[in-house]
Parts: sequence; C-alpha cells; structure tokens
Amino acid sequence: MISLKEKYKDYFKVGVAVSERTINSHKDVILTHFNSITCENEMKYSSVCNEKGEYDFTKADKIVQFARENNIAMRGHTFVWHNQTPRYIFENVDKEGLIDVLRNHMITIGKRYEKDIYCWDVVNEAIEDKKDEVLRDSKWLRILGPEFMDISFHLAREVLPEAKLYYNDYNETNPIKSQKIYETVKGMLERGVPVDGIGMQCHFNIVTPTEDELRRAIELYASLGVKIQVTEMDVSMFEFQDHRSLERPTKEMIKMQEDVYERAFRVFREYKDVIDCVTIWGVADDYTWLDHFPARNRKNWPLLFDESHKPKEVLYKIMDF
Repeated sequence: MISLKEKYKDYFKVGVAVSERTINSHKDVILTHFNSITCENEMKYSSVCNEKGEYDFTKADKIVQFARENNIAMRGHTFVWHNQTPRYIFENVDKEGLIDVLRNHMITIGKRYEKDIYCWDVVNEAIEDKKDEVLRDSKWLRILGPEFMDISFHLAREVLPEAKLYYNDYNETNPIKSQKIYETVKGMLERGVPVDGIGMQCHFNIVTPTEDELRRAIELYASLGVKIQVTEMDVSMFEFQDHRSLERPTKEMIKMQEDVYERAFRVFREYKDVIDCVTIWGVADDYTWLDHFPARNRKNWPLLFDESHKPKEVLYKIMDF
C-alpha cells in the first residue's frame, strides 16, 4: 500500500508524537508513514531540567538523532506551559528574574536543536476554557503579568530567528474558546508579536466536535493570516465525561471514530493552503496517553494503527480520495 506521507505529499506533512521508547518499538510504522515528529514529553521543561540548573538531554538527543538519520522534520514542544514545568523556577523570583530564566532555557534547548527543529510551540494552553476569564491562571501569568505571551514570543524570536513560532491549544474548535484564542492572537499580531501560526491540538472524540465547528475554527484562525498546524490529533472512543471501561470498542464506536477521522482529514485537505502539517498524537493503540486520561488505567483506542501496529480500517479511509 502507498504510505500516509506519500498519499498526502501534495497537501501537508503528516506527523506523529514519539517517545524515546517508540522510536525503537514503533520504528517501522514511523519511518513508513510519517515525515514529521514531535517529542511527546522529552522536550518539555521538567523533562530536560527537573533539577535546578541541571539539564539532561539524553532522551531528547536520541529522538533528534533518529530524526536526523531518517531525514524527518521535527516540531519543538514546548517552551511555556502551566504543566510539566519545574516548580523551582518560580520560587523567589520577580518578573525580570523569570524572564532571564526563560531566555536562558530557550537558549539552552532551542540553540541545541536549532538546525533540527523547524517550528516551536512557544506557549501551550494559556487560554482559559472553563471560566469567563481569557487567560488561564498560572505562575507564568502571576509573575510575568498578562503580557507573558508577548514576552515569550519575543524571547523565542530573539533566540531562534529562523524558527516558526506557534501558539498551541486544545478545545480549539469550541466556539467560545476559539473566539478567545482568535482575539488573543489577533491582539498579539496587532502589537507586533511574532506569532507565525496556531496549533490546533484536535484531541477529538467519537461525538465531538462537529464538522461545522472544525471548519469555523480553521476559517477563524486562518483569517488572521497565520499558518495552522494540527498538532496532537487523536480520536478517543469515549466522551470526556464518560469514564466507562470496555474490553473492546463496539462496532458502532469504531464506525463513529472512522467517520470523525474521515471528515476531519477531508476538511484538512480543503484547507491545505493554510494547514502545513497534521500530527497524530501517538503511533499505535498499544501506547497512548488516553489510557491514563481522563480515566486512569482505562484502555482507549484513539489512533490509526492497532495494538499490534497493524493499520486499522480508518487509515485506509483517510487515504481514500
């Protein structure tokens, strides 16, 4: 069969999230079907610098070397996030001190992989989606103030003048949150903040979002004149509030998942002029973060390849055009 990346070569790069383990255990699938990779966790702040001032790039280096050896593009994920960030960087520090810490972090990891990573998720998940507030409450916000996103992007451009810089978020098709994301990035662009693109995570499930919601969100973001990337796509067999456990998904659930993927990729193809990469958040169903979130130790089957790394029917459906 033709590979996924070959089928989509005239549309956009097709990426996948990988780990230190899966670049070995899932190597054949990665090399056959994908031409972009993102570290699932290995480049997050606490993964490379959990102890004060002590960086360990062992795992990240292995993944970057894998990309180099196999001529695969790499996305950088992520500089500024409220999660998986060491607590010590926020202790006994004022605004200028935290700016220095962030600049040094960007220099340390960004310059290390400057020739390997073509874009970075500079700020991740900073928009509130549960309350009326626009910005999520975080230590970044409390210490740096509401301009912390502006500061982060200016620092990233200063350190990495050639990289494409993205704002990345989830629930990005929700009409209320998508408007917040739009207004926030619009304001940043008007202030001259160097935002090159918006990352739509696209953590979907077999019920939501609707095709109209997806299409409206893409058009809203594209109206800003920035690029769009789908950065973390998977399709959970369960709605977020559904914490049931199943031995296997039903035939109806499988069909619903196939329909979601098929619709989404059809829409992505329509917007190929603004979407330049679509990344799936995991290689195969034997290893997915959704086995532990939102329900812990509950098996899920959200990806394009099954637990034996064989193509699922959904893979053929998104290639049937």
